[in-house]
Amino acid sequence: MTAPVPSCTLDVDGHEFAPPRVWGEIFGPTAERLAEVCGPFIAAMGEDYILRPDQADDDAAMTSENVWTMRHTGAPGAFDMVRRLEALDLMGVSRQLVFPSFGLWGQILSTPDGGGPIAAGLRHFLGGLSHDEATKIGFAATDEWNDWAVRTTALDPDRLRGVGMLRAPRDAGDLIEQTQELIRRGIRALLINTGSPLAGLSPAVPELDPFWALAAANDMPVMAHVGSDLGLFASAAWADAPAFAPEKLSFELGFEPYSLASTHLAAEHFLMLMVLGGVFERHPMLRFGAIELGAHWLGPLAENLDMWAEKVFARRLAGKLSLRPSEYLARNVRVTPHNIVEPLALFFERYPQVADCYCYSTDYPHLEGGRHIKDKVKEMLAPLGGEVAARYFAGNGAWLLP
Repeated sequence: MTAPVPSCTLDVDGHEFAPPRVWGEIFGPTAERLAEVCGPFIAAMGEDYILRPDQADDDAAMTSENVWTMRHTGAPGAFDMVRRLEALDLMGVSRQLVFPSFGLWGQILSTPDGGGPIAAGLRHFLGGLSHDEATKIGFAATDEWNDWAVRTTALDPDRLRGVGMLRAPRDAGDLIEQTQELIRRGIRALLINTGSPLAGLSPAVPELDPFWALAAANDMPVMAHVGSDLGLFASAAWADAPAFAPEKLSFELGFEPYSLASTHLAAEHFLMLMVLGGVFERHPMLRFGAIELGAHWLGPLAENLDMWAEKVFARRLAGKLSLRPSEYLARNVRVTPHNIVEPLALFFERYPQVADCYCYSTDYPHLEGGRHIKDKVKEMLAPLGGEVAARYFAGNGAWLLP
């Protein structure tokens, strides 16, 4: 017998997923140019993934079976957000965060030093652009994504939350100005790059407190997401070994052992700095999400930080941290398990101190979300009872979808 689930669930990870041939129409002229430039990368991913050369409309039949089984750009509501609302109805989802697909190309280009071989390849196909020229194009693509996110959120601000992106902030002042502008335009969630120091600064420095305070005061969750971790492993040499040769390509995930096993490290490192640096102590209402990065690492991180805070640095941290590190994580941070591979029920049992952190996500319409995933997760959580299922499908995620 499966555990009962709230009639309306919260989905903290959805995506726009449009085929390149309509990027210009949907996003703007920079997107149209990038659709051509990104062609070699996109073609290598296979015609049924993003490319779909004959598809111009979001016209797959809107049925319960299709929203749980069809994936990629051909899924119903993949890029027509009016239809996305219909898809959410069929999935029983009351509210969803919508992360970028197209927008990530802009972030890669505007982070040339941290974008690794993908950024270098894009600059090559753009005619051997300099870093400065590539950054300008990346910023323009980011602006087009934000315009789209504003329009999407305006369709139904309660149900659809287009996640805004930053144009690689120069300093704390630029970071705050960009965030203020996104808030003014109606954006209700913000994606940051956790692979590099934020605005060139550690997230724990006092200079960034006005930014964290701004996000907290506006109930704007700050997000880490797979694909937005550029810079921590800038060298391509780490994965340059036969064991890690890719067998399948994705613009978000490298489907080989090294990439998938390390994808959470940038966000884990960033959160370690935030917790031990007192960010959540100074900003108790700050909302932080680590999305599509798995959850296997969170419990051990909580134990690790508690150990250092209590057994080694207790006197140093006295007066700076009033809670255990694990308590800040439980209060302020939410993560999304990889539903199709991670032992979710075991996490709830093994790490009760961070059980409030685990949230439901579909990754719709990306392949990684899995098919009929809601039913599979219900079966996984059934032994733990309805209260745990309610927390996972709705209660915990409310922190990121206020």
